[in-house]
Amino acid sequence: MAASNHIPFALPGFSLEQVEEHDDLLVVCASSIAKTARCPCCGQVSTQVHCHYTRSPRDLPCSGRRVRLVLDVRRFRCPNEACKRQTFAERIPHIVPVHGQRTTRLTTVLRAITFEVNAEAGSRITRHLNMPLSADTLLRIIRLTLLEPAPTPRILGVDDWAFKKGNRYGTLLVDLEGHSPVDLLPDRTAETLTAWLQARTGIEVISRDRSNEYIAAITAGAPQAVQVADRWHMLHNLSEALQRLLGKHAPVLRRVAGQIQGQGESSSDDQETEDVSEVQMIPSRRELRFSEVKRLAGEGYSQRAIARQLQMSRNTIQRYLNTNELPQHQRRGPRPSSITAYVPYLEARWAEGCHNSRILWEEIRQRGYSSSYSSVRRFVRRYRSGELCSTSMLSPMGPPLSPRQAAWLFVLTPEKLSAEQTTYREALCRACPDFEIAYDLAQRFVTMFHLRQVDQLDPWLVDAQSSAISPLKAFAAGLLKDYAAVRAALELEWSNGQVEGQVNRLKVIKRDMYGRAKFDLLRLRVLHPP
Repeated sequence: MAASNHIPFALPGFSLEQVEEHDDLLVVCASSIAKTARCPCCGQVSTQVHCHYTRSPRDLPCSGRRVRLVLDVRRFRCPNEACKRQTFAERIPHIVPVHGQRTTRLTTVLRAITFEVNAEAGSRITRHLNMPLSADTLLRIIRLTLLEPAPTPRILGVDDWAFKKGNRYGTLLVDLEGHSPVDLLPDRTAETLTAWLQARTGIEVISRDRSNEYIAAITAGAPQAVQVADRWHMLHNLSEALQRLLGKHAPVLRRVAGQIQGQGESSSDDQETEDVSEVQMIPSRRELRFSEVKRLAGEGYSQRAIARQLQMSRNTIQRYLNTNELPQHQRRGPRPSSITAYVPYLEARWAEGCHNSRILWEEIRQRGYSSSYSSVRRFVRRYRSGELCSTSMLSPMGPPLSPRQAAWLFVLTPEKLSAEQTTYREALCRACPDFEIAYDLAQRFVTMFHLRQVDQLDPWLVDAQSSAISPLKAFAAGLLKDYAAVRAALELEWSNGQVEGQVNRLKVIKRDMYGRAKFDLLRLRVLHPP
């Protein structure tokens, strides 16, 4: 043990007496030099020292060693006889808080680490930095953090986030001008958001999705604000309407897939035979449940009631109700193997009379093939037996597109589609007149929102409502109910894009906390400034 009178950091208000150096510890001894202290109860200044005592808080590490302060502080007599305190200890909040076991600067560093990472990772980091603390203690430190109330934003973004998807949701409020979260609400009810908005004035524009709860809350809580419907959510709603349309024409999707893949259309006799065989087959459990869902819906049961009675997911019930026949399971086609790219060469060599798998393997290895010999041997064996042909290797038969996949062909602009996707989309439009009308309306809607053509909104709504396509008519009717916010989305630049980014950040923080992201902790970490 060695002693020194040099200290590598400052202790304002204290006189250094000694620094003791141990193997992994520095003990810094100092005495208070203040001549007076103020009573924390009555505020009277006292000069009468009652006694001395020692405080030993931990401090930031120095030169890779832990630091322990030994501070000689005093108790003073209160000069105010009416004060309930006869004596009091002098406060040194600039060094260590009242009853604190760590210095203020150490706590500040620990708090910064915990806000940047989760408590478990923070505990591991602090051990490496020679200021070890448990994860529970780090959580207590950030729970004691006081956040300054954020100023009322002029442009506000509102969106929901999931405590547990499909079960419980909260609300995230973002300052779209300041690019920072303003507050986190524990639910997404209209009452909670209305109360929050009524407590703040000065909000001019609010961007939101098309939730009825948020519409009612903003109308009641901030009637002066201009409501802006989020453009992405409207494009998503358009895609959902197209999915409902395509789901009702599932046979067309299968027929077009067969045409594209070279199967051609089935003859009417084949179709009748297939229908008869399907009728004669014993219906599966899935088919019976599909029929039961349709029956209960026809009797007036709600989707929630059907789900409760049949013990089914509401998403499945909604998918069943949006189609006229039982949705087919999507089967994956054969995936291309590592040998697929070399099939033309192997076929050419096979035609030349080379049937030795070892020789073929050596030859394609020189052309970049890096897989095993056994793959080539299996391929040659199957090719020799006639089990495999080049068509099945080069053009594997894939399943027809699902309604969700086909909807993207209608929503994406032509320049974003590949040649195969364009061919598929054109075949769909030729197969069903409703698809051609829906594609035209969808492309007009997408172009209108991408280019912000506000003058095209009214003609589009008229054309959509006059069409015979019920999903698009329902979509247009919903836009008319929210007409002012939809028009504002085309006139104003604001949207919920950055709100979605903040929701993604919230999800990262929530999952990073290993299930300990209770609402108070989650709110502190989300709202804490970087």
